Amino acid sequence: MSGRRRVDWPAHVREAIGAELRFSHEAAQAAEVSFKIRVYLAVEQGLTTYELAEELGISQPAVSKDRIQGEAAFERQVQGCSTN
Repeated sequence: MSGRRRVDWPAHVREAIGAELRFSHEAAQAAEVSFKIRVYLAVEQGLTTYELAEELGISQPAVSKDRIQGEAAFERQVQGCSTN
């Protein structure tokens, strides 16, 4: 049985890897929120969740959930911009 071998990287290398992972994670989260906002806006412009599901190749309930979450994220952005 072969196990994973731990590599002892210097502290500065571990910190750099951790920073890169955090950046990647934050970018992925931002992209997900942006996608959900775009789904919400597409529905607001007249596309149905069924049409979007067909176009995106995902289920209609997933599109509906993304639309709801996208609306909430959009509202948070609008409120955030109006407080500045």
